[in-house]
Amino acid sequence: MPSSNVTSPAEITVFDFDGTITTKDTFALFLRYYAGTPKWAAKILTLLPIFSAYGLKIVDRNTVKIHVIRRFFKNAKKDMLDAKAEKFATEVIPGLIRPQAQACLDNKKLSPESLYICSASIAPYLKAWGRTQNIQNILATELDSHGDRYTGEIKGWNIWGEGKVRRIMAEFNPHEVKIIEAYGDSRGDRELLHAAKASYYRPFRL
Repeated sequence: MPSSNVTSPAEITVFDFDGTITTKDTFALFLRYYAGTPKWAAKILTLLPIFSAYGLKIVDRNTVKIHVIRRFFKNAKKDMLDAKAEKFATEVIPGLIRPQAQACLDNKKLSPESLYICSASIAPYLKAWGRTQNIQNILATELDSHGDRYTGEIKGWNIWGEGKVRRIMAEFNPHEVKIIEAYGDSRGDRELLHAAKASYYRPFRL
């Protein structure tokens, strides 16, 4: 019989990060950690109009994220931001990890190639945390850069809602992938949870 070139779809387990693995939103915490309280407060004040527009449903959360990233990271030196991200990953994030989530991750690490974190968190600190956990497959919101500085723009798309499934599919394109298990905690995980064979909503909360 002729040999077949058809390959079986990859089978993966996907975890959201903020609220699922952690007890708090790490992006908000990192903004303050990175800028320092005085500069953080000043930048947040300038963003109040866009926050108000979101509250009035004039703009969506992706638009808010774009404005926040521009305000905090436009022209930021890559080495300085990345260094802050490394420190944040080792000094702050460990205290936010839910014990049951850590136990589940440790179990999934037995098949590291099929374990994925898919999060709207920004890549610099989430990938740094992944390295401390020996988790290589981190799909996060990427920051665009030019030369030795970040531009303040998102590279690709915000990894939230439908963007999570799109990012996973793009990672494996042109090959197929099956999400065997998905773990999430919020509206931003709805499409991911619906795409999975087995989904777990807020599974690590006591």
